[in-house]
Amino acid sequence: MKRTLMTPLALGSLVYMAIISTTAFAGTVENTNHRTTALENDYGAMAPAQVSKQTWQTISAWSTDSLSLLDFMAENDEEAVLNHYIEKLTATYQAEEILSQIKEIDVNALDLWSTVLADHSPEDSYYLARYLIQYKPALFKQWLTMQKMVSLAEFVEINNPRLFEAWFENYAAPKKKGLSVLSYNKEMDPTTYNEIKELLNKDAKGGPKSACACQMVVPNTGSGTVVTNYPSTPSSPAPETSSDNKGMSKHGLNFTSTAYGAFHSGDGERWSKHKAYGYDNTISHNSTEFSVKMLCADKAGFDCNQSNSCSGNLEVRGTYASRFHVKGTARQIWSKATNAHSADGAKFAVDLPGSAPEIVLFNKAGGAAMSFNTGWDINSVLGTIKAALGITAAIVNDNAGSLLDAQLASDLITNIAGIITRSGNEASVNSTMRARFDSSDVSPFLLQPNEVYHFTLDSEAHVKARGYGGYSDSHFEFGSSGAVMYAANHFTCGPNVTAPMPTGLWFYADQAGPDSVASLRSDVENWLSVQLNQYVNASQSQGIVY
Repeated sequence: MKRTLMTPLALGSLVYMAIISTTAFAGTVENTNHRTTALENDYGAMAPAQVSKQTWQTISAWSTDSLSLLDFMAENDEEAVLNHYIEKLTATYQAEEILSQIKEIDVNALDLWSTVLADHSPEDSYYLARYLIQYKPALFKQWLTMQKMVSLAEFVEINNPRLFEAWFENYAAPKKKGLSVLSYNKEMDPTTYNEIKELLNKDAKGGPKSACACQMVVPNTGSGTVVTNYPSTPSSPAPETSSDNKGMSKHGLNFTSTAYGAFHSGDGERWSKHKAYGYDNTISHNSTEFSVKMLCADKAGFDCNQSNSCSGNLEVRGTYASRFHVKGTARQIWSKATNAHSADGAKFAVDLPGSAPEIVLFNKAGGAAMSFNTGWDINSVLGTIKAALGITAAIVNDNAGSLLDAQLASDLITNIAGIITRSGNEASVNSTMRARFDSSDVSPFLLQPNEVYHFTLDSEAHVKARGYGGYSDSHFEFGSSGAVMYAANHFTCGPNVTAPMPTGLWFYADQAGPDSVASLRSDVENWLSVQLNQYVNASQSQGIVY
């Protein structure tokens, strides 16, 4: 049976179910207060470092394949090689055995697969191995090490050296070719070279430094922050106005918006007299991004971690909350109709190392609408947000106090698009939408050396209002607040490796949202303090734990 390498039809439904249900984590949970485990050594620990954007890009290009071996095989129609590799694996271990052994590494991993394997299909072993290779490479690597089995790269190098050589020469990361991060790029500018050199030569804290040292690095953005925000600084209120007070037909409009990273607000009002007048505005998406990397290298800039393992847990938390308010009146003698809509949504996602696609951690949109003698434009208002953020749930509407109202307000409901509505010639609606992801509720990500983990929080809002007849007005507003943060901890390193110090990063903002700066700060401090087993002062809206 011919199987397409990267998009197997038979695997598709299993992959979707497994990603949604297990959030595709790979990690180890340690029920201990130890934050770093070094095997039989008395070395110190490496403090985190914040580096320039150019240095970050240089280090990432050194440690990352420009095209993974799996993707290269897909592009060259070499699925037979992958199938041969999987046949070798599954000749020794069947699906149930593999799953049991994976559970020894991470008890929370692959929970749904127990149900999937209940049918005992002859191809279960193939599909499970394919899923691990493509979607959970870090966990698969741990399993291979535990079972003392060769990796896909080692298998291809032995059994198809021509294919391996073509990939290795053109796409493999420079670190895999034995090149130093200091010298692999002949066009590296002196400033970047000196920054990397200083990074590699810095001392450990609390003890001596071994030849191989691992440290957490964070890119410094152009605005000097630890996350990449669009916009990078809090924007000033941007008013949009329109007015016509001449003659019998009149109208007025005022709409003001602000934004800081993924969090934004909008407040507007329109009125009209003896004319139809409307307003429609999509607030193009704002975003907050951050990346995580553990750099492991010797002083000369060579990858020193291939034979001396070092891994850690990466805990991540993201929150997003929006409040909505709309109001409209059409009560005067010649008034005929009015409506007002306000909606906002957010998506929190991660791009993990390897060939796995982006994994959505939460994806939610909500809003409020009122109308009198005119239909709601719910699909129009929420549809743009749903499409932009890739929300898969259906668009629904209901009244205040309904099940939908509760689902929007619950941060445990992570994939929904809904709007709270009310009708009447003088009607108002207030609603709140909350979303949250916290890896500590499930399982941490497995932090591997010299890999990049990229997280993005995107948001988009839409307001719309219209009225006609004698006199009508519409008020529409939204505001959001929230935070992103991570904690890198529980490092386990080989006997000749200096481990990183546990560290964390955070960003929070309030743009007229339901959560105050004080409450956001408290959330960040409490979460990071628990994860890192130390007090964290988050008085600034963003920072790094040193």
